[in-house]
Amino acid sequence: MRSMVRVRALSGVLLAGILGLTALDAAESAGSDAPATETPAPPLPPMPPSPSSVPGIRIWPEPAFTHWPAIAYADETRNLSFALPNQKPGQSGTIGWRGAEQMPITMPSEGDSVSGLLPLSLDIGTHTAQVVLGAASWPLVVRIADVRQPWPLARLQDGFPVDEHGVPVVLLDRRRRANEERKWSLTRAHSPRPEGRALMVGDPMEALGVSLFDGQDAICRTALDQRYPSHAVLVALADLGLPRTVVWCPGNQELFGAGWSEEEERVMGALRSRCDALGILPRLVLVAPPVPIDESLKDIAAKRRDLLISSAISQGWVVIDAEAVVGAAETANRVQDGLFTRYPCGAAQARLIAAIRTELTR
Repeated sequence: MRSMVRVRALSGVLLAGILGLTALDAAESAGSDAPATETPAPPLPPMPPSPSSVPGIRIWPEPAFTHWPAIAYADETRNLSFALPNQKPGQSGTIGWRGAEQMPITMPSEGDSVSGLLPLSLDIGTHTAQVVLGAASWPLVVRIADVRQPWPLARLQDGFPVDEHGVPVVLLDRRRRANEERKWSLTRAHSPRPEGRALMVGDPMEALGVSLFDGQDAICRTALDQRYPSHAVLVALADLGLPRTVVWCPGNQELFGAGWSEEEERVMGALRSRCDALGILPRLVLVAPPVPIDESLKDIAAKRRDLLISSAISQGWVVIDAEAVVGAAETANRVQDGLFTRYPCGAAQARLIAAIRTELTR
């Protein structure tokens, strides 16, 4: 035991000697007359206060439009949804379009926000609503754009189209009726077909790393959103160019995200109106989506397919019926027993890719 203590003591002497030599060497390197000094440690930063003693300041969102129609018809009545932060419960205020009657608002006694509807004017141009809460006020702007003119769509904001400044945009189109379509078809018959490269937009319906866009002789633009992929398609078509053929693949995300409404079919009419205004007649192709494997979606998928196909045919679109090409999802989406992909895979997918490739050569 004494030997161990002696060794430890000697080790301490040796360590002190080594440290002393190190300090001496440093002093000699700085000059024979410089004393050996130790560098003081930097001061520690001040201890921050406890979060409980300094609560954070909440940053409230500003009033904003939250939902609006992507495409509206001039002969219908539409609304926009707005949301107001409930920063001061019980506070009174107003909301309304500038130059029109203002609606009174009373904020609820609890909750973080309140929402409501505001009637939408469908006159072409920019419209501004004014929100007043207490001494504060905010402008809310929406833009109504003629569908026949260049579409000022830059991106989606929470699933809805906005321009480059983040202003909500509504494309104004005309309602299409069978007798009017027959009259318009006579005008279209004399419109030239452009010579530009084909354009494919929408859902590539990828399965096992392969998509409908693979190997196609076309400009391919994936256009998806968790709930409103048809809105993303409008943004993708804003830079239309002069394509020889346009292929729209809606896919089934509108069903998977529970965001589908019958207004999806308005995309076809909007594109038709834009082409008519440009004086061109590209070949317009709809890839009617297959029925998904989900049993709970089969009925609404059938209704959606019927609407898309009938609207496409009445407006002069060519239809590739994916369901007819690939077969039932129980076979087309099957990887192995009990395992299925969301979209057709393998041989079924290859047949659909080939059908689209053939259409692109026409």
